[in-house]
Amino acid sequence: MAVDVRGYSYFIERRNDKQWVATVTEYPELSGVSKFHNRALNRLYAAVEAEVIRRYRAGEHIPPAPKKQPNLLKTLGLN
Repeated sequence: MAVDVRGYSYFIERRNDKQWVATVTEYPELSGVSKFHNRALNRLYAAVEAEVIRRYRAGEHIPPAPKKQPNLLKTLGLN
Protein backbone atom coordinates (compact mmCIF):
# COMPACT_ATOMS: atom_id res chain seq x y z
CA MET A 1 0.00 0.00 0.00
CA ALA A 2 1.54 3.31 -1.11
CA VAL A 3 0.34 6.56 0.41
CA ASP A 4 1.19 10.08 -0.77
CA VAL A 5 2.12 11.95 2.41
CA ARG A 6 3.90 14.94 0.91
CA GLY A 7 0.94 17.31 1.43
CA TYR A 8 1.56 17.66 5.15
CA SER A 9 3.38 20.61 6.79
CA TYR A 10 7.07 19.64 6.80
CA PHE A 11 9.91 21.66 8.28
CA ILE A 12 13.62 21.05 8.35
CA GLU A 13 16.40 22.67 10.34
CA ARG A 14 20.07 22.10 10.98
CA ARG A 15 21.18 21.55 14.55
CA ASN A 16 24.46 22.66 16.09
CA ASP A 17 25.83 19.11 15.67
CA LYS A 18 25.37 19.55 11.86
CA GLN A 19 22.51 17.05 11.73
CA TRP A 20 19.38 17.91 9.74
CA VAL A 21 16.12 17.32 11.61
CA ALA A 22 12.88 17.09 9.64
CA THR A 23 9.57 17.39 11.47
CA VAL A 24 5.91 17.50 10.49
CA THR A 25 3.19 19.53 12.20
CA GLU A 26 0.45 16.92 11.89
CA TYR A 27 2.56 14.18 13.54
CA PRO A 28 4.71 15.96 16.16
CA GLU A 29 5.96 12.66 17.57
CA LEU A 30 7.74 11.80 14.29
CA SER A 31 11.01 13.12 12.91
CA GLY A 32 13.77 12.26 10.48
CA VAL A 33 17.43 12.92 11.30
CA SER A 34 20.50 12.73 9.07
CA LYS A 35 23.65 14.61 8.21
CA PHE A 36 22.13 14.93 4.71
CA HIS A 37 19.15 17.24 4.08
CA ASN A 38 17.29 14.96 1.64
CA ARG A 39 17.90 11.83 3.68
CA ALA A 40 16.33 13.45 6.76
CA LEU A 41 13.23 14.35 4.73
CA ASN A 42 13.01 10.90 3.15
CA ARG A 43 13.26 9.24 6.56
CA LEU A 44 10.44 11.44 7.81
CA TYR A 45 8.29 10.72 4.73
CA ALA A 46 8.75 6.99 5.37
CA ALA A 47 7.87 7.38 9.06
CA VAL A 48 4.73 9.40 8.25
CA GLU A 49 3.66 6.88 5.59
CA ALA A 50 4.10 4.00 8.05
CA GLU A 51 2.10 5.89 10.70
CA VAL A 52 -0.74 6.69 8.26
CA ILE A 53 -0.93 3.03 7.22
CA ARG A 54 -0.85 1.88 10.85
CA ARG A 55 -3.65 4.27 11.80
CA TYR A 56 -5.70 3.27 8.76
CA ARG A 57 -5.44 -0.43 9.61
CA ALA A 58 -6.28 0.25 13.27
CA GLY A 59 -9.28 2.41 12.33
CA GLU A 60 -7.77 5.45 14.03
CA HIS A 61 -8.08 9.10 13.03
CA ILE A 62 -5.71 10.22 10.27
CA PRO A 63 -5.00 13.97 10.29
CA PRO A 64 -5.87 15.47 6.91
CA ALA A 65 -3.21 17.29 4.94
CA PRO A 66 -3.74 21.05 4.82
CA LYS A 67 -5.50 22.43 1.79
CA LYS A 68 -3.16 23.31 -1.04
CA GLN A 69 -2.19 26.96 -0.98
CA PRO A 70 -2.66 28.94 -4.19
CA ASN A 71 0.42 29.79 -6.22
CA LEU A 72 1.07 33.44 -5.23
CA LEU A 73 3.04 34.20 -8.40
CA LYS A 74 0.23 32.86 -10.56
CA THR A 75 -2.35 34.83 -8.56
CA LEU A 76 -0.34 38.02 -9.15
CA GLY A 77 0.02 37.22 -12.86
CA LEU A 78 3.79 36.81 -12.60
CA ASN A 79 3.92 33.17 -13.62
